[in-house]
Amino acid sequence: MDLRVLGFLGMFTIVFSAMGALIGFLFLGVFGAIIVSGVFFVITLIIDFMSILRSQKPILRRFHAKESDDEKLNKIVEEMALNARVPKPKVYILQMDIPNSFSLGKNKKKASVCITEGALSMNKNEIKNIIAHEMFHIANEDTYIQSVAVALTNMLRSTFILRPFAVFFIRLALSDVREYKADYYGTRYSRKPLDMASAIKKMSEVALQNRMEGSPVFSNLWMVNPYKRTGLSGLYSTHPPTARRVNRVESMGHEGMPEPFEMIGD
Repeated sequence: MDLRVLGFLGMFTIVFSAMGALIGFLFLGVFGAIIVSGVFFVITLIIDFMSILRSQKPILRRFHAKESDDEKLNKIVEEMALNARVPKPKVYILQMDIPNSFSLGKNKKKASVCITEGALSMNKNEIKNIIAHEMFHIANEDTYIQSVAVALTNMLRSTFILRPFAVFFIRLALSDVREYKADYYGTRYSRKPLDMASAIKKMSEVALQNRMEGSPVFSNLWMVNPYKRTGLSGLYSTHPPTARRVNRVESMGHEGMPEPFEMIGD
């Protein structure tokens, strides 16, 4: 299992077991601390297990993803996968008019890319950059930690008592840096920085006008946040500001493109 996933679930288990120990000690003393901590430990293990089970196939079902037989799209995915040096992932289409995408998978060999019908209406180079962005997440093995973190924090958010912890844990697991990196390295794979900037701008503009309904925790899967950022819901999104993402990518168009096969982290 991915070390980031183990670390995240381990931290979750430790925090809630410690909270159980504190509650038990305050009301029942030392013996109570041991008993309540043990109960909390078992509950968190169940939540950990459920979050792993609910991290992939249930997400595909949630968004009614259907495997694509579009030859042109599959060819683009194959090309970007080659540039990212990862096996070609499965390709799914989401029946949504808004342009957006996300990726899932336990590892590089079991990954999948999901792209909306709305994104397929964009020009070829913009589609290439959307796919290239997702290829970085697969190459950097972000997909597993993203999907597990989203599944776990969505369960926390659905429980009123635990809801305050949902924001803490989603931000503990995911950083906005991963989106900057996906834009940057995705542009290396596509060699088209201005088209990456154009894709991000178009997707964000449509998202602002046509916000999706649903749990804002799932915003962290998508290339751009498609949910409303009102009140506390905005705290669940770890996406950096669109303008900053666009400016960073556009600057690459003026600085000259490095070789696409440079190693991540160079």
